[in-house]
Amino acid sequence: MTNGDSIIFDGNLVEMSEQIVEPKDEEDKIKQLTKLLRERCSLFSEDETERTMAQIEKFLARVSGPAETTQSFLQETANTISRMFDFAEFVVALKDRSDGLFKYVAFVGMRKEAELAYRKLGYTADEVISPIKFPRIKLTNHIDFFLGEYRPYREGELETFNRPSQLGRERDSVENLQEGDYICVYFFAPPREILGWFEIARTMNGLIPSRHTFKWLEFLAVIAGRIVYEKEFGVPRR
Repeated sequence: MTNGDSIIFDGNLVEMSEQIVEPKDEEDKIKQLTKLLRERCSLFSEDETERTMAQIEKFLARVSGPAETTQSFLQETANTISRMFDFAEFVVALKDRSDGLFKYVAFVGMRKEAELAYRKLGYTADEVISPIKFPRIKLTNHIDFFLGEYRPYREGELETFNRPSQLGRERDSVENLQEGDYICVYFFAPPREILGWFEIARTMNGLIPSRHTFKWLEFLAVIAGRIVYEKEFGVPRR
């Protein structure tokens, strides 16, 4: 509008300014934009997904050093995953390059006797993938669920269970994990060679993990596979 323009407001003649000023000037808009961007990139986690991502970021920062051995990396992985997802019993198996057998190398929440029993075990690659020797429900390319009803264990393995007296009990609910159940989440070398697996036998709340947890476990298995492959075979990650 130009000078001289006027309007009648509430019975009075009001002169209008030369031009209409925007509600916010450029400096205010920049301040608002800066505030918005900082909120979007805030270090404070707002939901479960963000909290999980923050914990993974801290975990990777701790284990990324070249001095970290494969076994210490896997033990730290077991500790971290157990804390993140409230697993009461969690173990990790790794392929032994000296004899090709898969052996347990990291433990969380196991009785001393159970851990010693685990350390005596060794599996060939054929045994690991055999649904005849170890019946299972295949959930994804990374995850197998071993039902206690299938009795997915062999002679000499009963000592690995923390609560062997509860083996064979009737399942109270389809949501529950019971003694004898376990979940394996595999990590691989390229193209699809199994390097090892995470094994979950019990959760803090006694329930089967959520979809959210399963998806994060698959993601963490991919990360673990790449790191273990680099440490074991000296192949840099890309």
